Amino acid sequence: MSERRSELKAVTSAEQAAKLSGREVTQFAAQWVDNWNQINGRLVSLAQASLRNSINAAEQLRQCQSPTELMDIQIKLARQAYDEYLGEARSISELVVKLSSEAISSVSVAQPR
Repeated sequence: MSERRSELKAVTSAEQAAKLSGREVTQFAAQWVDNWNQINGRLVSLAQASLRNSINAAEQLRQCQSPTELMDIQIKLARQAYDEYLGEARSISELVVKLSSEAISSVSVAQPR
């Protein structure tokens, strides 16, 4: 039964989307592209941070004088990388949720009832 409802909702959404004017579709597409640019910018930033962390880690590990110091530095760097990645992943997911809800609301407003 729920599959049938989902199919009906999909058909209804497709019919409503077909009723959108060219200007509304263009605005929606422009917003969608802008949103993905923001998300991609965050992903590139995350990759750059990873590279910087790797270079920093190599330098710190190169200066170690004992196996104990090496282990301590590795543990510290692993914790730091984990915290940074977790924070960035949370930030990216919040951005995706925000941008998705903006896109959905813009389509909902543009669709005739």
